[in-house]
Amino acid sequence: MADRDITIPMGPDRTGELNLPPIDFGDGSYSEEAGEADAYSDYADYAGYAQAPAEDEEVAYAGINERYEEAADDYNIGGITEEEANAQGIDEVQMSFLALKDSIGQGRELKAREKELDEFAAQIDADKEELADREDILENYQVLVTDLDNVIAQNTNDREALKMELSQVTAKLDETSEALERMREYHDGQMDPFEKNLGRARAYADQAKNDERSRKSELNAAESEVKRAGSGDEATMASARLEQVQVAFDEASARSEKAKRALEEAQRAYDDAIAQVEQAESPLEHTIEDLEKQADDLKADISELGEEISTARRRRQYCETVYQYPDETAKLRERVLADEQRMIELDEEAEELRDRLSQSKEQSKKAKIAIVALIVVIIVIIILLVARTR
Repeated sequence: MADRDITIPMGPDRTGELNLPPIDFGDGSYSEEAGEADAYSDYADYAGYAQAPAEDEEVAYAGINERYEEAADDYNIGGITEEEANAQGIDEVQMSFLALKDSIGQGRELKAREKELDEFAAQIDADKEELADREDILENYQVLVTDLDNVIAQNTNDREALKMELSQVTAKLDETSEALERMREYHDGQMDPFEKNLGRARAYADQAKNDERSRKSELNAAESEVKRAGSGDEATMASARLEQVQVAFDEASARSEKAKRALEEAQRAYDDAIAQVEQAESPLEHTIEDLEKQADDLKADISELGEEISTARRRRQYCETVYQYPDETAKLRERVLADEQRMIELDEEAEELRDRLSQSKEQSKKAKIAIVALIVVIIVIIILLVARTR
């Protein structure tokens, strides 16, 4: 296994001595050699980047930090000590702004450092797990290989037995399916007369019902004609016509009722025949369902055994590789020990960074108060300007 070069970026070192250029604060400005800027002569001017009120304190910090970084990069005054600040004439509020800038940078650095440490720790844990596995293989190689060979042989035999059983089930399933198909063809021939008889009965019943409706319409018309005829010959003829139509309607109603009973009888015969067919086919259908489920279960077992065999073969190959190249295990052991020691050092450095961040936050309180006050003043000014324009 190839060595891995694991490095953790440590960020800028803020603990060394600072080489500051000459700065003249006698008139509130930097010297010409350091660059002309009146960044710290007045706190309002220093924070004058704001053209509108900041949405929240974090936005204000970001804006002031950006302005500060431009000046700090030019004059190299970030992270100076209290004694150096006193010697250069920087007061407490200015020092607080310097600490605020440091705390922002240190916070970002600490967050990135902790993420990298977590990834490094996860890599160490993975390497330790691999190392323990390799050492176990070197110590118990013969036993492990023998066990794996037995697993491969047993699973291979079991899989072949299942394959043979699957062939038998598949053959029986095909045979049963063919038998069911032949039975259905025979039953289709038996059901044909019942279907035709039911079709004729349905057509006759529909025809008789339509004839009944037609006769009913004629009867209604004849009754209306009798009412309009009044008396005399016309009334006599209308009454005779009504009697004839009534007879025809009664005959049509009788035919419709007879056709309806014939249809019901044909439907019962058809339903009885269908029930007998389904009862005859049901055992074969259930047998096919059982065989299909059995075949699916066998296929799943065969697939699972195949995966177990492949896993055992890969494991055996890995054991052989570890056994043939013990130097790789020794290298991994050395790397784990070195990484664990490096992790201790990185943890200590991260803890030091946390301490510096805590100190910077404590020293930046006045800057935060000044920023909040500045935001309040800007908001008040804007409110007054808006109120004046109304």
